Amino acid sequence: MLGIRLGVVIAAFALVAVACGGGGDGGDTGDDAAQEPDTTQETTEDAPTTTLTGEEDEVVEARDAGEATGEDVRETETGPVHGGRLVYGIEADSANPFVHYATSCAISCRMIFRAITDSLYITDSHGEIVPYLVESEEHSDDYMEWTLTIRDGIAFHDGTPLNGEAVAYNLNLCRLSPLTGPAFLGVDSVVGEGQTVTITASPGQPLAAGIGPAGRAEVCGQMFSQAWMATLPNNPLYTSPASPLTQEQREAALANATGDPSEPVGLGAFKFVSYTPGNGNSFVAERNPDYWRGPNGITGENLPYLDEIEFVVAVDIQGRSNGLKGGQFDIIHTANADEISKYEGDSDFVLLQANDFGETSYNLINVAAGVNPWLQAVLGAEEPIPMDPTGINGGNPLLHLSCRKALAHAFDGERFATERHKGLVQVANGPFPPGSIGYLEDTGYPTYDVDAARAEFEQCKADHGQVPVAFSFNTTNDVFNVESNELIASMWADAFGSELDVSIQPIEQGQYINLALVGVFQMQGWRNHGGVDPSEQWYWWSPFTANPVDPSVPELALNFGRFLDPAISDALNDIRHNPDPEARRKAAEAINRAFAENVWNLWTYWTLWGIIAQPRVQNLTDLPIPGNDEGTFPVISGKHHLAQIWCTDGNCQG
Repeated sequence: MLGIRLGVVIAAFALVAVACGGGGDGGDTGDDAAQEPDTTQETTEDAPTTTLTGEEDEVVEARDAGEATGEDVRETETGPVHGGRLVYGIEADSANPFVHYATSCAISCRMIFRAITDSLYITDSHGEIVPYLVESEEHSDDYMEWTLTIRDGIAFHDGTPLNGEAVAYNLNLCRLSPLTGPAFLGVDSVVGEGQTVTITASPGQPLAAGIGPAGRAEVCGQMFSQAWMATLPNNPLYTSPASPLTQEQREAALANATGDPSEPVGLGAFKFVSYTPGNGNSFVAERNPDYWRGPNGITGENLPYLDEIEFVVAVDIQGRSNGLKGGQFDIIHTANADEISKYEGDSDFVLLQANDFGETSYNLINVAAGVNPWLQAVLGAEEPIPMDPTGINGGNPLLHLSCRKALAHAFDGERFATERHKGLVQVANGPFPPGSIGYLEDTGYPTYDVDAARAEFEQCKADHGQVPVAFSFNTTNDVFNVESNELIASMWADAFGSELDVSIQPIEQGQYINLALVGVFQMQGWRNHGGVDPSEQWYWWSPFTANPVDPSVPELALNFGRFLDPAISDALNDIRHNPDPEARRKAAEAINRAFAENVWNLWTYWTLWGIIAQPRVQNLTDLPIPGNDEGTFPVISGKHHLAQIWCTDGNCQG
């Protein structure tokens, strides 16, 4: 099997252009904590007057506490039945579809992945990452080696078996990919034999959390057919500079690589039928009669119940919502709390709300400057590695802490939450929402204080040396996001007047994430960092994933802001390598405080997701886990499972 060393993988990240992995809908490029710009749109209707039921009151209380799980608690008069075609309105298409090592996978993409395949691990109802396709796991006393036993008797849609070799092939391709590789830094080797997979840590880097955070129901934990991936021209074995294949072997493989990455072969409840890209177009999948959790599978269950699922891209939330009301869609998802509020108390629809383990919305800042000694050390470079070799980010005033603190103090989060999100969201003070490991009621992040903002701005002007202080503020090119950025900019204008010049730059979604990956931006609206374990955030915040900004040789960086923070780096090491829960919690809290102290990002609010469906669509979230007394966690960052859904009388439309 493949043997890929840490230093070689790091080198590959520095060499491979963004075209190999970037692009798309601004979606997350790693695990659950997906970096995804908000895709919501403004609506002009006022929220209707509603009367909430007792259950809805409980949801509101949970939402206010940051503990809304999105659980579907409806009682049904009949049991589940087979049949029906479900049409799901999703918020965005995906770039480079549909294989884990290449797709810029946002929330919508991950819903498609959950339909067509399953993951090594899954999150249970307590928020614990537990085995799923993995039957059991064990580790050495020093956490340097993990052995996974894979459930036997599971087949991919093409009939090939899920075994240790197939799992190792999946993980090693992800390790070679410039897009997903950072999730596996610290892994020295992955080897499969029979039904087992052995994962060995790099020297001195014990895997305290195991492979679970990288292997659950997100991206690289989701398994695809080895036979199918071997036919794909974008296979990292054929394209990565770190590939163990010889040049001759790569050329021979590429000559026969005629497969289509947009026709995925998984092992999930539904099988690929067709995909037509773009807004208004769709991904169709049909029932898998040989599903491992079906009558012909190893568990003898009756999953899935639906005959077919069609995912239809509807970027505009108003169009998506109108499509639900008009019968075009049977179910939609949205992170627009303004639209969510209109369904509260509406008995014509089922509304699930979720913010537990959710994402944080914020303004992402490019602070690329100086040199990166972490990259220099791991690459063995003789000369320091400059973060901004051409000076493209040198004129960004947000390089100065005083400027970042001034903007943070001038942001009225409560006003923003009320005017843009009907007061349904909570103002954020850090990356960890309530209920998450690392959450702090007081992180030390600058609070709304205009006098403090003006005092910091005086220092900002001196540090920057230019008046007006000017920078560009990117947003996706939809009305709601543009107007949200304009509201934030107006707050800053109220505080600093003409001495601040903020340029709102609407960007087409397909280009949005590319700008972050290559570092060609000053500030961007963003949404990311949902997840149940803080180790999932390592590749977003590590100095090892902060590659330089150089448009002439674009280098992929998942630490989009390019900040280099020793305190955060040390705390991340504790989280990844220390098995003590209390030590991991303290490390996560230290990360929270370090973000606040340095204002690396401008936090805005913790995201609320809504799953809204026609009443005929039943059991939206209650998926049991074989061999486990607990079911799956209902909704995490807008994502839920699909195999357990059924429709009344086997007919979703009625």
